[in-house]
Amino acid sequence: MPMKMKVFALVALLSSAARAAEVSEVRVEALDGFGGDTGSVLVRCQTKAGSQYDPVTVTRDVNSLRDSGEFETISADAKRTAAGIEVTFKVKRKMRYSGPLAVEGNDYFSESRISKEADLKDGYLYGEGDLAAAAARVRLAYQKKDFADVKVTPVATVKEGNDASVKFIIDEGRRQKVNGFVFAGADSIEASVLSEAVGDYPWWNPKGWFSDSPTTPDELARCRDQIAEVYRNEGYLDVKVTGPDRVPCSDGEVDLRFNVQEGKAYKIGRISISGLTCYPENVVREKSELPQVGAVAGEKTLVDAAHRIMVVVGSGDAGLADTRVDVKRVPTQSDDVVDIVFNISEGVPVVINEVKIRGNDYTKDKVIRREIALGPGDRMLADRAERSQKRLENLDYFSRVRYYLEPTGRGKDANGAEYRDLVYEVEEKNTGSFMVGVGASSVDSVYVSAEVSQNNFDLFAPGRLFRGAGQKGRAYVAAGPRYQSVELGVVEPYLFDRHLELSVDAYRRMRWYDQYDLIRSGAQASLAYPVKFWPTWEPFGRFGVGVSGEFIEFDDTDNGTWMFEGREVSYRMEDELYGDAFEPVLHLFWAKDSRDNFRMPTRGHRTKVFVDLAPGGDNEYWRVGVNHRSYFNVWKRYNHVLMTGFRAETIDGFSDEVPIYNRMFLGGPKSIRGIEYRHVAPMAQRRGGGDWDPWGGQTLFCANFEYTVPIVKMFRVAVFSDLGSVGVDEFDLDFSDTFAWTVGVGLRIDIPMFPIRLDFATPIEEPDHAEKEVFSFTIGYDF
Repeated sequence: MPMKMKVFALVALLSSAARAAEVSEVRVEALDGFGGDTGSVLVRCQTKAGSQYDPVTVTRDVNSLRDSGEFETISADAKRTAAGIEVTFKVKRKMRYSGPLAVEGNDYFSESRISKEADLKDGYLYGEGDLAAAAARVRLAYQKKDFADVKVTPVATVKEGNDASVKFIIDEGRRQKVNGFVFAGADSIEASVLSEAVGDYPWWNPKGWFSDSPTTPDELARCRDQIAEVYRNEGYLDVKVTGPDRVPCSDGEVDLRFNVQEGKAYKIGRISISGLTCYPENVVREKSELPQVGAVAGEKTLVDAAHRIMVVVGSGDAGLADTRVDVKRVPTQSDDVVDIVFNISEGVPVVINEVKIRGNDYTKDKVIRREIALGPGDRMLADRAERSQKRLENLDYFSRVRYYLEPTGRGKDANGAEYRDLVYEVEEKNTGSFMVGVGASSVDSVYVSAEVSQNNFDLFAPGRLFRGAGQKGRAYVAAGPRYQSVELGVVEPYLFDRHLELSVDAYRRMRWYDQYDLIRSGAQASLAYPVKFWPTWEPFGRFGVGVSGEFIEFDDTDNGTWMFEGREVSYRMEDELYGDAFEPVLHLFWAKDSRDNFRMPTRGHRTKVFVDLAPGGDNEYWRVGVNHRSYFNVWKRYNHVLMTGFRAETIDGFSDEVPIYNRMFLGGPKSIRGIEYRHVAPMAQRRGGGDWDPWGGQTLFCANFEYTVPIVKMFRVAVFSDLGSVGVDEFDLDFSDTFAWTVGVGLRIDIPMFPIRLDFATPIEEPDHAEKEVFSFTIGYDF
């Protein structure tokens, strides 16, 4: 018999003999010195004297004791004696904390603050490791207040049994406030860029208002990595970052100095691909959009290119899953040039056995599955998997989304493709918000507002706090001297689990103009479905139909008489003819939205074409229009964005004239900046001469052009030009009297959920009798 087999047989024999032996005694050895009865340990164990010895049972007993949370350390020994197997459980019991916490040596923090940070609860069990963790929490609180050398030592004193009092002995050290961050040796990248990378913002940057600069050892260690990452992404592949050193400066403060050895900035020489057999290399190069020769050999640039190659190889007719692409940098004769080799380890064809969802605690499975473009029986294609991941990320329900394949043991299909499970793993984040604040704009003046919204809403799940069905819910209230509003809305994007979007809104809006007040109360519901066209039959926007009912009231109307187009008009007459009116409206529309970001887009477009028909009710009219905006990332490296927009509408009554509240106006921060709100429109003059006031028209067009340039994070400078006009009648293209063209500059402050737009504009052409508005500001995203 070979030697290995003999050893194996001997081990098996001894194990079998050990299992056959009886347990002669079970003992407990306490390592804590508390004294007292240890019989409670034996009660928890299944290993008993007189039973057959089983090492699996002993292991189970150790795990059971550990899970109780009463012991700091647990182990078990088994010793053979003449009487059988003697089992000894060695335990170190935790102390039962008896408060309050005693503190010694503190000056900056009070005892109550230290107790709060330590978070020790009277009567709870704690071990030495738990006390060390509590001391670490106190130490971290001191470090955040610039006590870099603070020491916190926990001392436990056993009183009776395992009851113990705890004292924290604190050596605060010297407080050294951080004056700033210094990057010694950083000659090629501006200090402001590195400061932003580590999270240290100047006082005028709003992002710094909501976060603290890094001060703790862990935070500063991450800063080193972030500085090195910035350099590597700029081609400095050999960069080394050390520190920070605390360098004294004025008034007892210190600078945190990171020492940077930049090394050379590398550029890309030749690019080659190795290990590729399933596709022609030129096809992979073209589809992967590889960087150009001479481009910066930044780490992110190369990693992204490798990822694109992986997607290409994992897609198409071959579709090789688990493809790996490694980046190799090969030195050349030129010191600052490296050749790049993408080494491909091709995967295997895979058929999806099952799609599994993990990590969703409250989001329904179907909400996630409907965004995944792959299913059981499909070939695993990386481009579809990536697109599905992007769609899930764009939902903004999850802080992290990733996918991977798992073996199934099912084998292969008839074509030799392996069966694997496709797993999408998500990490949910807060999708609701509650905001109360003071808003302001040059149109609405100052107003107080409150809003509750949930982007992952479930109308029928109070037990899950109305979360998880992928709906959108919103409640909004605003009140000010010129504007008041109450709004409720729900959107179900997949009605009956189909691509059928249902939107329901109800509102009451009150706005005070100079010559009258207007109150609109109503509700609207619409259904929208993706439309497809030959020859691709791919979705191209959504076609929708909706109905609304609105009750419109005038209040506090001006009693004067005005002249418009050679005839007398008055707001009082508008109230008599069109006040207290009910309007049922049928809405038909087509809309398409391909923006990459709904709040701050950099590419894509948004288009809506609509027809409104109001054949019944107190006001009978029709209206048609189009609204389009396009976004172009014209300089991707620096994120320069050009926005172009166009809007055109016309309206007419079926029999009567169009009421003033349905007529059209331009001007103000959301249409033509540089002209007073609603002043781009046909005007009426008070009888006898004097004031001019917008009377409105029935046809409008408006074009907007805006170019934005980031200065620092959250700040963008804009240059823009707006032009447009309003005609008196339907399809009235004579805009000579009301044409406006303005140019200006602006500042965009991109505070999350509270973006501010500041604009300065001046007219090149302005309508007769219109008033200028040089400065305007709004709170909100792109109009």
